[in-house]
Amino acid sequence: MSAALPELPAPGPLVALAGAADATSVAVLLDDTLHHRYREGVAQHSLHLLPLLDDLLRDLGLGRRDLRAVAFARGPGPFTAGRIVVATAQGLGLGLHLPLLSVSSLAAAAWASGRERAAVALEAGQGEVYWGLYQRGARGVDPVGEERALAPEAAELPAGESPWWGVGSGWRAHYDVLSRRCGHALAGTDAEIPVRADAVAALAVEPWHAGRVLAPAEAVPTYLRASYAEAPSRP
Repeated sequence: MSAALPELPAPGPLVALAGAADATSVAVLLDDTLHHRYREGVAQHSLHLLPLLDDLLRDLGLGRRDLRAVAFARGPGPFTAGRIVVATAQGLGLGLHLPLLSVSSLAAAAWASGRERAAVALEAGQGEVYWGLYQRGARGVDPVGEERALAPEAAELPAGESPWWGVGSGWRAHYDVLSRRCGHALAGTDAEIPVRADAVAALAVEPWHAGRVLAPAEAVPTYLRASYAEAPSRP
């Protein structure tokens, strides 16, 4: 997995936050170098997120007031993790008067994979995956179409563009269906690529330079389904 930086210098110390289904992670981008902390544990985000950050800052000789921006994985992903990550980013932004940077969890997985074209599928429950297609560029990853929550039977790749690499936990849970749907355009898969804060930090550099920042009140998770209680639609 590669979370190397895009070809832009970082404007100042940046913290990034992410919460996956079974782990919590934070990263600090300092002097164009990514520093990362990762802690395994299901539903442990509220316990680990801020202590991981403070431990990392301490090791770097920094305090929270040295930070210049907060990036966060907005989802889609686990419901509780998304809410905790966003709420923590909002709290840091409000308390420290910092701008926020929102990064798609699907895009973060695509960037972390290091692949030129990534078909990202994250396990969504209810027999669905969160699905997004991305092409890699010098300053990040560019979406190809919209991110969606869908049944694996509805996944498809653009005609005439290949090869694609299957990335994310959805490929482990639904490999047979997804690989059949993608056919010969699929070069291979890596179901173990996680959504981690170092990739979130890397993808936050370009919007930070461009001034595409949020006030804390504007930060919201991305769910892609109106409600976790609603039945998923089928093709």
